[in-house]
Amino acid sequence: MPGRPAMADATILLIVGGDQPDHITKQKGKFTLRGSTDLHMLLGKDEPHHRLHITSNFFRQQRRPELSSYLCLLNMITEPEHNNRVLDNLRKLLRDLPGKVINRPEAVLKSTRDQVARQLSGVPGLCVPRTIRLRTNKPAIAIQTIRKAGLQFPVILREAGTHTGKIVGLFGGLDELEPALAGGEDHIATEFVDFKSDDGLYRKYRVFFIGKQMIFRHMLVSDGWNVHAKDRKRFMAERPELVSEEERMFASPDGAFAPEVREVLKTVRERIALDYFGMDFGIAADRRVVLFEANAAMNFFPFLADPQFAYVQRCIAPAQMAFRGLLGLIRQDPAAAIVFGRG
Repeated sequence: MPGRPAMADATILLIVGGDQPDHITKQKGKFTLRGSTDLHMLLGKDEPHHRLHITSNFFRQQRRPELSSYLCLLNMITEPEHNNRVLDNLRKLLRDLPGKVINRPEAVLKSTRDQVARQLSGVPGLCVPRTIRLRTNKPAIAIQTIRKAGLQFPVILREAGTHTGKIVGLFGGLDELEPALAGGEDHIATEFVDFKSDDGLYRKYRVFFIGKQMIFRHMLVSDGWNVHAKDRKRFMAERPELVSEEERMFASPDGAFAPEVREVLKTVRERIALDYFGMDFGIAADRRVVLFEANAAMNFFPFLADPQFAYVQRCIAPAQMAFRGLLGLIRQDPAAAIVFGRG
């Protein structure tokens, strides 16, 4: 257990925590973190590891954990908006620590939607919708901020720190938007960019960057712009041509993307300082990649228990290999690594 020297059979330390007390739930022997990634589930069930729980009042505790004996410390606190206090505590705890730290808290704190939009602005071939954070509980002030920023409508509004497609709404103008700003929460306002394909459908792609490797996770297709996993059974299942289209994307572990799309994704990897993160995006009719979000608080699991979509699970083995390599559990052969289509 943290607080004493690490045992020889546990070289990995998983660091969890949250500003709110209800951030951890447990199902079927696995813990899940609200607003955080679930990539730790790529570890084998028998992989020895310890777990350190960081709280908002962590430094009020008398005992300090001994961390220097671990081969790798994996930060699983990945949602910066809801966990800024524990991330700051973790930053202080890891200061001057010589060991390998995956997803340092400093990088996670810079992965909010608005900051990522700024980091990726100007990437050739990538459309980054203008995104601003509204730090006020007064709708009138928020409206002034939107007006001053010059955001073009329609605008997507969501509460800060929300994921999984959860939004307040899509609004066509300021008068329509203002009532939705009540409630005292910070909000994120993002210009809507139409990413409809030539066939009138909307495709949402997800990839994971794990170390230097990219893993294709899925391509969801819907008749509406706010694409969800539930659209697999609702919309895709009765359209075999769409199922076949997604399956063809798994021809390569990093996705059968066109060269120009692959180049955009390579530049995104270079600009984001996280060791692992996911990215959701669309590809517009003019072939531009449209950014939805890129952060470490993105889910890799679960997989739909439906034989029709069993091919999606092809991404698990390469993801496990990449994750174990990132943690130093296997020796990676650079000549054999799958890095943006090579190998």
